[in-house]
Amino acid sequence: MASEDSVRKFKCKKCGSRFKYQKRLDKHDEIAHNKKKEKCRACGEEFHSEDDLRKHKKVCTERI
Repeated sequence: MASEDSVRKFKCKKCGSRFKYQKRLDKHDEIAHNKKKEKCRACGEEFHSEDDLRKHKKVCTERI
């Protein structure tokens, strides 16, 4: 049986967290280590990623 570290081969250089997929590591880095936030122009709510803001905008614009 493979060890957990061999399955989670993508390691964050900033904190040592490990991930099974590169995409998860990229998302982790964006959220955990990127202090920049994306802001919704309609309501002012802030998000760690453009993807989260894009999802929010669909709901936010429906409310307006």
